[in-house]
Amino acid sequence: MKTIIVTSDLGFINQLDNYLTKVQLLIALLGLDALKIAVLEKDLILLKYIYAEMISFRTSAVGTTAYKNILMHGGDLGPIPGLPVLPSGTVPDVTSGGVIGRFRDIVQDTANSKKITQDIMSSLGILAPESKEDIDAAKPEFHLTYSSAGHPMIVWTKGHFDGVEIWKSTDGITFTKLDKDIRPDYIDKSDLPAATKAEKWYYKLIYFMDKDQVGQWSDIQSIAVAG
Repeated sequence: MKTIIVTSDLGFINQLDNYLTKVQLLIALLGLDALKIAVLEKDLILLKYIYAEMISFRTSAVGTTAYKNILMHGGDLGPIPGLPVLPSGTVPDVTSGGVIGRFRDIVQDTANSKKITQDIMSSLGILAPESKEDIDAAKPEFHLTYSSAGHPMIVWTKGHFDGVEIWKSTDGITFTKLDKDIRPDYIDKSDLPAATKAEKWYYKLIYFMDKDQVGQWSDIQSIAVAG
């Protein structure tokens, strides 16, 4: 049985979270190293915190840039943007670099267990899609960030598919096909709004194979854009 490791930020966090939640009752059965899993649990706490902090800083930077542009070039100014809001709760302990490598190691241990089954692999979220049922259930995982020029960047995971169709909306309701992408990641090079105007752009993705859509639509995600 082939395994899969999701490498997009949010996709990996979700995969690791699912694995650690479900593997707790299987550690003894599969003969897994409880210490390795305990280390990954600390990794996940730190990873979730840092990801939330990153999103907060990015959102704040876009809002502040838009405010500066309106201030310089004209437009209606609202309240001055505040500082980024850090994630709530206690700041987690620092672990060490290489979470993906540590997860890959425990996934290999899991796949090599004499007690492993396809159903367990599927439940743990580490079974690569092979059957038609797996393909039909496949749902793209992606997150949005910014390119060096300020255009939205769609960071997505290819897996065993030919690529994704990218659909876009400016109101979150009506979507039109923007492009196809066969190699992550994708930069939306559409013209940015005027310097005095900020907008929110929405995206959803679906996999394709042999030019046909397969699987399920991704969740809709949005990002603030400004000239």
